[in-house]
Amino acid sequence: MAYLHMNFRSDCISRSVYPVVFLPDLNLWRDVEPPYPTLYFLPGYSGGGLETAMFSNFALFAMRFGVAVVLADGENSFYTDDEQRGALFSRYVGEELVEVTRSVLPLSHRREDTFIGGISMGGYGALINGLRYKENFSKIVMLSPALGFKTPDEEPRPDCPSPKGELIATLGTWAEYAGSYRDYLRAATEAAKTPDAVPDMFLACGQADTLIEPAREFAAHMDALHAPLTWYEAAGGHDHTFWKQALNPAFRFLTGKEDA
Repeated sequence: MAYLHMNFRSDCISRSVYPVVFLPDLNLWRDVEPPYPTLYFLPGYSGGGLETAMFSNFALFAMRFGVAVVLADGENSFYTDDEQRGALFSRYVGEELVEVTRSVLPLSHRREDTFIGGISMGGYGALINGLRYKENFSKIVMLSPALGFKTPDEEPRPDCPSPKGELIATLGTWAEYAGSYRDYLRAATEAAKTPDAVPDMFLACGQADTLIEPAREFAAHMDALHAPLTWYEAAGGHDHTFWKQALNPAFRFLTGKEDA
């Protein structure tokens, strides 16, 4: 297995970025040849790629399932575009990061081999950007996604770490949010109208997580639309202990392989 720290200047966010990459070469479990299937994974609020890599054991999953993993920092952006600041995080994770990593690493260029996922804020980011850039991603993995708000203008949930002003800055006012790519319910509903184009989804949440009810509601919404979604819940909270547990079924979902 190769563990890499990349650095390049992102045109989308006008600064240097430092993705963390795991490549499943020298595989001890499976005979895997490049170009590799790839999961682009988005950390949660206040988290980063290095921290998420350390706590979530991606090295083991990359080797066991033969999938490259690219972890990107989101800087509390909810992985949306802020044109006024020149911080286009949606475009960065949906297009630029995919293009740059494919150009320098032995990654598959095929949509069916390219996935996006994330935890908490990153789970929300994976959903909206997996749908916005569905021509790039065939599957979406959401672990405890931040789906609990109804509008950015409302007061944040008591357990939400984001101040109201930050939510409005990243998600927009209600007038800006409703009907945009940030509006995950609208985006998912529209995508479900073309079943062949909508990415398959995996959604997991711990039973003690305060976000489980919004997650269950979204799963039920997708089921009513007859959209492809795999639901997973188990004992656990909003923490890396549950997310590390959920990654095993998530990688089985991505690859169709049983654990080695």
